[in-house]
Amino acid sequence: MKYLLTSAGIKNRTIHNALLDLLGKPIADCSALCIPTAGYGHPLSGPGRAWSFISGNEPRCPTRRER
Repeated sequence: MKYLLTSAGIKNRTIHNALLDLLGKPIADCSALCIPTAGYGHPLSGPGRAWSFISGNEPRCPTRRER
């Protein structure tokens, strides 16, 4: 099993390319794990930021799948 750990998701081409190299298959055929509470120790984070991310409302790193 391979992991690509990021602190803010896939926000640039270098991280995106690293993810594609690790997967070996289309992104649509994969699963992901999100640990939104990991940021609770940061002074700019908290439950509101976690909810924004998991609900797909984080504008800088959206998790909502386009259909």
